[in-house]
Amino acid sequence: MIPSVIDFIVMHQNEIGVVLCLCLILNGVISVVHNRVTKDKFITLCSLFVDKFGTEPAEVLIYKNGGSFFSFMRDAFFIKALYFKENSFYTREMDNEQIRFIKELPNQYTDWLRIKARLSIIGIVLLFMMLSVFYLPPFI
Repeated sequence: MIPSVIDFIVMHQNEIGVVLCLCLILNGVISVVHNRVTKDKFITLCSLFVDKFGTEPAEVLIYKNGGSFFSFMRDAFFIKALYFKENSFYTREMDNEQIRFIKELPNQYTDWLRIKARLSIIGIVLLFMMLSVFYLPPFI
């Protein structure tokens, strides 16, 4: 009899969970290091925005001095502008001119935001995979 994927996961549940947990911790460490390294790029991006529009966005001002804990919230304004279209659900409160400005910036100013968003998505996927290894098999 050939064991199914669920049987394999149940048999090696702890090992798979530990590997996913270690990957999640590594992703977190990489994210924190990336946040520290790119702080100057954030300041440069904010200064470009201030030069163009005269002030920083409210979302940035609220979380700017929040430290590592609020770093994603601080950058969310710029990440939303990069990834979503004008007048979409996620950018409905944003000025279209600001969105166009952020989208048109050279990659040297926005590549770190793309990396940050991808690291966050990888972390969320790893977290759900780890939780599903432990909690999903009893329901199947």
